[in-house]
Amino acid sequence: MTAHKRSDRISQWLVQLTARVGWQKAVVALANKNARILWAVLAKGRRFDPNHVSAKPQRPASDVPTLAG
Repeated sequence: MTAHKRSDRISQWLVQLTARVGWQKAVVALANKNARILWAVLAKGRRFDPNHVSAKPQRPASDVPTLAG
């Protein structure tokens, strides 16, 4: 209800999502995001970093298939 007054990334995401899909779906999406954040914090034993941006792990060059096969 106060996300529009805040400037953090999750609040901004929530305001944009609510405008796009409606508040009921946005509530479910926020609950899902919070559950995933909580799981990651507990599983990795680290503090929550609100500015964290996840990245896909890079595959080693030896694992990349070639056309010459």
